[in-house]
Amino acid sequence: MEFRVEIRDTAFNLLEVLENEVLALSWDYSRIGGCGNFRFTLPRNYCDEKFISGDFNIRIYIRNESTKAYDLWYQGLVEDKIPNIRGERETVDVVGHGYSAQLSRIQIDRNYSSDETSVVVKHILDNDITANTNITYDVGDLVATSFTPDTLSFNTDAKRAMQTLSDIVGTREWGVDKDRKFFFKARSSTVGFKFPLGAKITDFSSDQSFKDIINRVIIQGGETGGSPYSNTYNDTSSQTKYNRRDKIVQNSAITTNAVASNYATAIFAEFSDIVRRARCSFVNHTTRVESTIPIPLFVLLSSGVTYGSKNYGEFLYSGEIERQINRIQYNINFDGALSIKLNLGQLRPSLAEDIGRLDYKLEQMRSERL
Repeated sequence: MEFRVEIRDTAFNLLEVLENEVLALSWDYSRIGGCGNFRFTLPRNYCDEKFISGDFNIRIYIRNESTKAYDLWYQGLVEDKIPNIRGERETVDVVGHGYSAQLSRIQIDRNYSSDETSVVVKHILDNDITANTNITYDVGDLVATSFTPDTLSFNTDAKRAMQTLSDIVGTREWGVDKDRKFFFKARSSTVGFKFPLGAKITDFSSDQSFKDIINRVIIQGGETGGSPYSNTYNDTSSQTKYNRRDKIVQNSAITTNAVASNYATAIFAEFSDIVRRARCSFVNHTTRVESTIPIPLFVLLSSGVTYGSKNYGEFLYSGEIERQINRIQYNINFDGALSIKLNLGQLRPSLAEDIGRLDYKLEQMRSERL
């Protein structure tokens, strides 16, 4: 596989194109956050390296075998340059992150009242992010949520603000993509990847985690009426099954029961039952997994029994399990071969979020009558 790495300064002027020098190139992409960490090594003397500095732009391209053009797969910024001297061998490690890292640098200090969630997202982008970072957006990538919080109060950085908005709504996928564009979309419910075990899949493992179960949420919010907001929510069916498991959530943006209830409902949707995770690696795949956002679901086609099979006269069912792709790790080895690892999670039902929105609407109606 042919690839190259471009280095640009903070104004995006091209400084250097690396094709054969780069060693141990790796990067990742997450469903929440978008382009993540990257890392590569250059066999250069520290004093001879001229073109890499903090916040410089890094772009990773892979050659398309059909068009013969180099397609952009990743874009991020430099956070660390690490010289290494081992005997007579000198190298420079370059480490960085996608442009979602810039969200943590921007402070949001503002209140919102009765604005639909995607409208709040757009307002923060327009007034705080696009003018102060290298992040842009397309309006079509900010998908309406049908949920309107009554009151939100932010005094935090933009990354935490976006995470709060996502958590309140549930079933969101957001971040900054390879083109430095922010997106805020509903997660996919369509299967886009079906891989047979033993062909492209080189290994697969799964586990069921009981340690992350949460069935009682104590929300500590911002001040309302001169006192800090606090409320407690329980998932009694989960508590009956797994005993009580508490989590304290501190979020100053939450000041009302309606928003707190939706927030707790989203947490229960993710963590009130067994957390099922899986990991797999595959090769000979030359298309970006996140080429479509939101990322489609993943299905492993096993060689086991299928619907209608019998074992000693008993019917068996080994249906296809739809899994959510949470994180994608890319690695190009010394021979130029691309390998991909996926961190997978179970697909959570959206019913809980629908119930949360219904509770919110009922709360609004009740308040209007008082």
